[in-house]
Amino acid sequence: MHHADWSVEPILEWLMGEGRRLRCPGELTEQLGQQLLASGCSVARIRLSLRTLHPLVSGSSFTWWRDQNLVDEYRPPHSIQQSDDYLGSPVEYVQNTGRPIRYRLDSVEKTKQGHSLLRDLYDDGIRDYVAYPMYQVHSDSYTVFILATDNDAGFSEQALAQLEKLSRYLAPVMEVLSLDSSAKALLNTYLGPRSGQRVLDGQVQRGDGEVIESALWYSDLRNFTAISEQLPPPQLLKLLNCYFEKIKAAVSEHGGEIMRFIGDAMLIIFPADESRTPQQACWDALAAAKMAQRLVREANEELGSEGMPEIRYGLGLDLGRVIYGNVGAIDRLDFTVMGNAVNRAARLQELTKTNGFPLITSEAFAAQFAERDSCRFESCGRIELKGIAEPVKAFGMNY
Repeated sequence: MHHADWSVEPILEWLMGEGRRLRCPGELTEQLGQQLLASGCSVARIRLSLRTLHPLVSGSSFTWWRDQNLVDEYRPPHSIQQSDDYLGSPVEYVQNTGRPIRYRLDSVEKTKQGHSLLRDLYDDGIRDYVAYPMYQVHSDSYTVFILATDNDAGFSEQALAQLEKLSRYLAPVMEVLSLDSSAKALLNTYLGPRSGQRVLDGQVQRGDGEVIESALWYSDLRNFTAISEQLPPPQLLKLLNCYFEKIKAAVSEHGGEIMRFIGDAMLIIFPADESRTPQQACWDALAAAKMAQRLVREANEELGSEGMPEIRYGLGLDLGRVIYGNVGAIDRLDFTVMGNAVNRAARLQELTKTNGFPLITSEAFAAQFAERDSCRFESCGRIELKGIAEPVKAFGMNY
């Protein structure tokens, strides 16, 4: 479908109304393609990209094809900018210059003059390709709006003028989505998905919080002071990050969430809610502990081959009610958990230094495993814990 005199105005009206309310970039990409087709533009492919502040990826791109019923999302790693896929590509040119670029793919010979991407597009039937910069104020950089057509006549000059105008209106819409994506990524990275979503939902005032039932995990590296004096900073950071990474992989696999890194210690919760009973939360916490121990053993083999010390840590587990929410100064808050169960888990972890068990739990935690005979806890007796008013029954496990 191609009308030489198609107008972009209905698309702009849609974009500033219904389109601007779309929160999913993929959905925006798909509906924008349908809007262009309905207006008479013979577009065969659209790609929208946005930048994201994320520790692993540089952003996201969303690609729509007219004859497909899906939008493909690609999240390139930061290393993409040193790859052949990016270097010399139209995207690199647009992002570096802030200028649009167009390629007429009338023949195979023409595609050989440019990036390998153009040859692939020619093989897919594309005959005209244009990429527009979309300036992003918050990052002082450009993202890219790409359109392609399989029409042998390509885009007319009138169509290019319309598409360039569309790109200018689209830029602020994409910037809002980029900021939203960055906010979610940063909150997930620094707070975790559960706590991050609470903040996004508006739980941002000091004192905002709730009482929840949760299994509590507190782990701490052994001999860290000596290790920190022994290793140079790069190797020390490698050891710490390896420890954190293995624990995180295990607890995430079983529904836990890291609340805080406290030096070389970790505070983790396994909340009970409408989808998980307190008993199941404890089962998940212990399953995560066993998985973490296995992952750390595997990591220690590799560290040992490099002449580095092995990772050893103690773990305290408890079950109880905790306050989950904001605490801190008026304008500097921490989203965390507080309560006796947190204190007990930390003190139980301390016992692993002297009791010979790598894992020690409270009575409340161990009691959740009566139905699982394979979980053998050994009584450590009734023990006084620093800062805890009454002695507690503690149970150890070798795993």
